[in-house]
Amino acid sequence: MNENNKIKAEEWFEKAKHDLATVEMIINTSGYADTAAVLLQQGTEKYLKGFLISRGWKLVKTHNLKQLLDEAVKYDNQFEKFYDLMIRLSGYYVEEKYPAGMKSEVMLEEIKDNYEKVKELIKDKLEIK
Repeated sequence: MNENNKIKAEEWFEKAKHDLATVEMIINTSGYADTAAVLLQQGTEKYLKGFLISRGWKLVKTHNLKQLLDEAVKYDNQFEKFYDLMIRLSGYYVEEKYPAGMKSEVMLEEIKDNYEKVKELIKDKLEIK
């Protein structure tokens, strides 16, 4: 990997760590599930973009995690098992980020479960090579 891509990927990973650390704080303090949902989506998006950039991918402006996972699968087919998770998290970006005239439906327990799955996704798959 060229040095420039490595630096860019590390920057994305660092921002993702901030989002996911905040998700963990919200979970541990019984905070706002809707805020945690948006940050979980954002952190996952940033990790995937960092992974792809580390592989030489040219950044595409998207918040669609399925689309990013489609790209990641090209480098590692073990990502395929995370499609359902990516679809759920992508829904958080709009549903929980903006007011829709109704109370949020997402529960903190759901966020906690999805957070654990995101940790599994990034544990072994998103290292910089």
